[in-house]
Amino acid sequence: MDHDEIRTNLSAYKDGELKESLRDQISRHLKVCDACREELRELDQIDSLVRGLPEITASETFTSQIIARTQAAKAPGYRQLSLPRRILDRCLLLADLVFELFPGYGFERTGSLDEFGDFPPLSLSHAYFQLIGE
Repeated sequence: MDHDEIRTNLSAYKDGELKESLRDQISRHLKVCDACREELRELDQIDSLVRGLPEITASETFTSQIIARTQAAKAPGYRQLSLPRRILDRCLLLADLVFELFPGYGFERTGSLDEFGDFPPLSLSHAYFQLIGE
């Protein structure tokens, strides 16, 4: 495993989310690499700062307000794009469709997030999936 892979997995290492073999590799690397130990220490500091933030509770109307504002933004006449911008958007979409024809382009598609379970009613994810579920 190279140095960049170690650094990429430091957060999961810190959170105890890695398989034992990978965790052991990172532990051995941390014994000899000052830079990665420092990065791990910085991750610890970030976690402690975030834990120290006050908890924010959204109002019960938060999700419905987000949905209402987004619906208003989708209403006809709201921020009409200029003709050159619409043409550019269509050209970029066409280019993306053409490039998908070539092997190796793009990435493996996965299911949408809503397949992984319900989202809390006051979350942005809940509002998002309510909007795209139309």
